[in-house]
Amino acid sequence: MMKPMIGLAAMGMLLAGCASPAAPVQEKVLGSSYTSIEKEANATTVRMYMWGGDEGINAYIDEYVTPKLKKEHQITLERVPIETADLIQKLRAEKKAGKKTGVIDVVWINGDNFRNAKKDGLLYGEITKVLPNMKYVDPQAQGSDSGTATDELEAAWGKVQYTFHYDQGSVANPPKDLQALKSWVKQNPGKFTYPEVTDFTGNAFVRHVMYGVESKETLKNPKADFKKTWAYLNELKPYLWKEGKTYPKTLAQLDQLYAKGTVSFTMGFNERRAEQEVKSGTFPKETRPLILDDGSIASTHFLSIPFNAPNPNGALVTINTLLSAEAQLKKFDATYWGDGTSLDLATLGSDAQMAFENVPAADSTPKPTEFKGKVRAELDPELFDVIRKEWPERVAR
Repeated sequence: MMKPMIGLAAMGMLLAGCASPAAPVQEKVLGSSYTSIEKEANATTVRMYMWGGDEGINAYIDEYVTPKLKKEHQITLERVPIETADLIQKLRAEKKAGKKTGVIDVVWINGDNFRNAKKDGLLYGEITKVLPNMKYVDPQAQGSDSGTATDELEAAWGKVQYTFHYDQGSVANPPKDLQALKSWVKQNPGKFTYPEVTDFTGNAFVRHVMYGVESKETLKNPKADFKKTWAYLNELKPYLWKEGKTYPKTLAQLDQLYAKGTVSFTMGFNERRAEQEVKSGTFPKETRPLILDDGSIASTHFLSIPFNAPNPNGALVTINTLLSAEAQLKKFDATYWGDGTSLDLATLGSDAQMAFENVPAADSTPKPTEFKGKVRAELDPELFDVIRKEWPERVAR
């Protein structure tokens, strides 16, 4: 959750949200051929800053991507775990201080973090125009990031659907919609919770509630009073884990509660996320997927390069490698991650298409037909901030 080479004449607006001319180094890099970029990237170090809360994702980077880049380009990839919101704050501070060369080469980004980075001119430029593997990326995935036009500033890395997972051993009749979920929570106090809304997954849970209880007109207006949403969440609150007096700070903490059997549900973007956790014995063996009738928000996540990346050539080669069919297939397989591909499979050769189709799915992964009629577009990115601002006062406290 990326087209002919960019010409120098088009570089005046490389930094989104900033009207000043592009820096000479950016013009030089993004005006180069990919062959030249590969040559400059050879035997360099690339620092990739990304959320580090999932062991499978980390293993995919460390055990597959890092050796692949070393073998093919002599690139040394260093994965640096960071919360994306903290990364944006870091880049803002560096820009304000006039720091022309930072330490971050590649960022994993999407949603309101991308919107804010674009608005504040924190990204390198139209990077996707020089990436050969962009020709395989699904245009629908690439065009918009949670309602914000990507404008070539980031490359689509993966596509996922929000999915609940539950322990069939303790939930005999899983709820089918939000109203049934509320009834289940009341009948099973302490066995359900969701992350705080500063967490990407917790924020998305609230957006799913919005989809289920608010009118279409209300959802179109970020300045509306989402009183039905707050009422629903407050009705749940006394029956949540620890009576709603505290919430998991992260998805990783919710997963830990689920793994221990403290709660009977976990949730998150990526319909295949539970496969490896079940296989490793971390999640209950009877973990099953649940797609509520109210809908599942689809999310695309992306890769980008900061405005002051010290090694933009290496960053471009890294991103292009991550968009290759081989790397996307390995990411799709739940051995490591099980992340949905951002590629348009119709653009691949028959062997590659067959390889994707033959990747097995576990009992914890929903069948594609289960999403039929339930896929929801992401809501206005401004709602992310609305939820972060209002939930603490209107729900948590």
